[in-house]
Order: sequence, then C-alpha cells, then structure tokens
Amino acid sequence: MITPPIDRRFIGFLIAGGINTLFGYCTFGGLVLIGMSPHVALIVSTVAGILFNFLTASAVFRSRDPRRLPPFLLVYAFILGLNMLLLDLGMRAGLGPLLAQALILPIFTLTFLAMRRFVFGASPEKTS
Repeated sequence: MITPPIDRRFIGFLIAGGINTLFGYCTFGGLVLIGMSPHVALIVSTVAGILFNFLTASAVFRSRDPRRLPPFLLVYAFILGLNMLLLDLGMRAGLGPLLAQALILPIFTLTFLAMRRFVFGASPEKTS
C-alpha cells in the first residue's frame, strides 16, 4: 500500500499551531487564575493571539499579503464562537474552565483546513 505524501504545510501548521495554542492557552489560564471570568479570558486570549497567529500562519502558507487579514479574522471569529460554545457546554457539564478548554483544543486542528481553503488558498484578488 502506498501512502500519500504528507503536506509539508500541514506539518508546519501543526508546529506553528502548537506554539500558538501554547501561547493562547497560557494566556487563558493565566487570566482565569488571576480571577478573570473564563468567557472574558477566552476573548482576551484570542484577541491577543490573532496577530501572532497571522504571522505564523502566513509563514506556513508563504503569504504575508495583508489583504488576507480580513478572511483570517473571519475564520478566527467563527473559531472563537465555536470555542465559546464548547467551553460553555463543558463548564455546564461540570468541568472546570481549564480542563474544559484543554479538552476542546484538539478539534481546532481543523483550523488548518479553514485557513487553507478560505484564507490562504484563495487568490489575493478574491480577498480584497
């Protein structure tokens, strides 16, 4: 059986995503531990990580075209909404905010597909 080659961008995205996730989760955790509401902490940590994430994702997809920032922000707005919903469900199920958020993180590897399709896969003309 022949295995298909691994998309190098996906590997790069996983590495950059790991760094981004660590940054975001540490920011979220730190804010929760100092007493901030988990929902507010999630918004603050997401906003704090967006530009950093744009730079690392841009490096992975080899495009630093600023016209890609609006669709990038839309993808992250969707992800923030989904994350907020799942965090709320986890907390309603009795999980603490740090554990709930930690359990949610792996599903966001799907972010790669959204970035490849809607942000960095589209031609710059389509993003202006």
